[in-house]
This record gives sequence, structure tokens and C-alpha cells, in this order.
Amino acid sequence: MLIGILLNRVTWEVKQIIEELEKQNIKYQLLNNQKIYFKLNKEKDLLDNFSIILERSLSFFRGLYSSAILETKGYKVINNHECMNLTGNKLLTSLKLIENDIPTPLTCIAYKDEPAIDAIKKVIQYPAIIKPLVGSWGRLIAKLNDYNSAMSSLEAREAMGNVLQKIFYLQKNLAPSNLEAPTDLRVFVVGDKCVAAMGRYNPDKDFRSNIAIGGTAKPIEITNEMEELSLKASKVVKGEIVGVDLMEDNEKLSVIEVNGTPQFKGICDATKINIAGEIVDYIIENYL
Repeated sequence: MLIGILLNRVTWEVKQIIEELEKQNIKYQLLNNQKIYFKLNKEKDLLDNFSIILERSLSFFRGLYSSAILETKGYKVINNHECMNLTGNKLLTSLKLIENDIPTPLTCIAYKDEPAIDAIKKVIQYPAIIKPLVGSWGRLIAKLNDYNSAMSSLEAREAMGNVLQKIFYLQKNLAPSNLEAPTDLRVFVVGDKCVAAMGRYNPDKDFRSNIAIGGTAKPIEITNEMEELSLKASKVVKGEIVGVDLMEDNEKLSVIEVNGTPQFKGICDATKINIAGEIVDYIIENYL
């Protein structure tokens, strides 16, 4: 009985998982994908015989490709490659949510600045939100308040070397009707259970609420609506351990994103819930 932990950095979250594994005398092995190579074949040729491999890479593409390789070799990976591919790309996440009738904000895709401006003017309306297809921690998300700010952002992205930045993911700007309410909600899902939830609040000078950029959080009670949406969103992206982000849209909740490698220090600090313990218990119950 051996658990592999796939990573490229030992984060706070990984340390918490290790602590829980050691409490329960479960053997584990760290697989740093920056220090190993993979032979492309169908053989389980890693030195250790893993019962399960937990994907915790901060690098999206390293985690994505490593999970694909490991699954081809016959290893079980959480979250699996399909989940990583869907949740790591906001366009693919949106399509999967729409396909399954899960409420999500009005969104348009454009590949050039002129049709992007048309989409905002005719469909999204100002202020609009532009996000990178691949990214986390609120990086490169911008609010487009008017034509000039939209053109400046679009032109800057056109000039970037990364081709993904030239695919314009434009979304309706959502804001809670109650000024005292959280900017958004994060629900942490493990298996078929919503184990914790927090409301996030944006800093005074920023519309984004990510904890990594100065947002704050408070614990919140998980309502039936939050639970139903979060579990359904997790299921359609084939997730087992995910973070689901929700926002109010016309007095109902919409799913904004689903994170396939969710960090959980912020939600642990806010709720005092032992999420690493929930993850380890889930693995023991289902795979060991």
C-alpha cells in the first residue's frame, strides 16, 4: 500500500497531506516531475508499486502531461487526465457546464480585437471580464470598463508571445446584490461530499477576491443550492478532489470555475476544517 504524490514543489498543502498519511502509517513517495523522466510505454515501470498517485503539481502543463503518461502506463491518478484537461482550460470548463445545463455566466470567445469588442458591445456589455484560458490565482484577469480599457487589454494580449493569450475569453461581470455579501464562494469537494466552504472578499482596490492576491475569507454554511451545484460541477468534469467557485447571478448561483488541483490553505484557515484529513480518508476508503 503506497501512495505517490506528483508535484513540482512541496507546498503547504502537500505538507499537510504528508502529515495525515504519517498519522495513519501510510507509506508515500514524492514524485517531483522536475527531477524524473518518463519512458513512453504501457508498462508500470516506476520503481515503486503505487496503489494511487495524487496529482498536486503547481505547474498545470506538467501535471496534465504527467497524468496522461501515468494513466497510459496503467496507474490510477487523482485527479485524472480528463479532469485536469477540462478544469485547466476555462473554455473547456464552460462548454462542459453548458452541455450539462449547469448555470454559468454569459461568456463569449473571440480571436481578434474587433470581434471581441463587438461581443462586449452586443452581448456581454460593459464592464466585462477578460480571463486567460489557462491560469490561476487571478493572474491576467482584467475588468474592461469601457472601449478604451478593452482595446488596451486586447492589444496587450495580442502582443504577447503566448498563443493562449490571443484567445479572448470574455465574461459577464457579476457582483453580489448585497454589498456585505462575499464577492464569490469557494466550495471544496472530496468525492461525493462538500467538505468546506468559504466566502471570499476582494481587497478595497481590486475587484478580484483570490486569497493569493490579498483577498480575505470567512467560513460559510453550505446551502442545498451550493451543494447541488458543486457536486454536479465536480461530476461533469470527472473530478474527485476539486474546488468549485460560485458567484451570484440574478439572485441565483452560477458556477464560475472548477479547479482540478485546488490549494486549500485559505479555506482551512477560514473554516478550521482538516481538508488534508478528508482527502486522505477518501483515498483510504476508495483506493487502499
